[in-house]
Amino acid sequence: MTEIRLCGRCKKSISQTDLESGLTTERYGQLICNECSHILNKKKDKGFDEQNFFFESILNEVKTISRILTYETGSWLNIIAAVAQCFVFGSLIFAYINRDGDLHSTLLLAIVFQLMALTFFVIKK
Repeated sequence: MTEIRLCGRCKKSISQTDLESGLTTERYGQLICNECSHILNKKKDKGFDEQNFFFESILNEVKTISRILTYETGSWLNIIAAVAQCFVFGSLIFAYINRDGDLHSTLLLAIVFQLMALTFFVIKK
């Protein structure tokens, strides 16, 4: 099985022939394609240093991560779980205010609501 190698700067695929012929370079543990290597050499001649390349590669990686992240869509079970958690908070406050009364049943009610909320949050996963 062939290994897919990507340029650390432009994320283009690097072919096996380019790798074997020595057209690619390696900087900071990343492979750099021939085109990006020429660009970096031009920038280096103009005063571009290795530290700027390092920070630019970190910025490119963060941008790639932010493109990859996907957001979950909300479902009615998540809404019910959020409402149940609100009831948990309310019942804990009620238990704190009425410490003289039936404390155990109020705390048990909070535990039941919390278990319901956890169940609704995890049920689709």
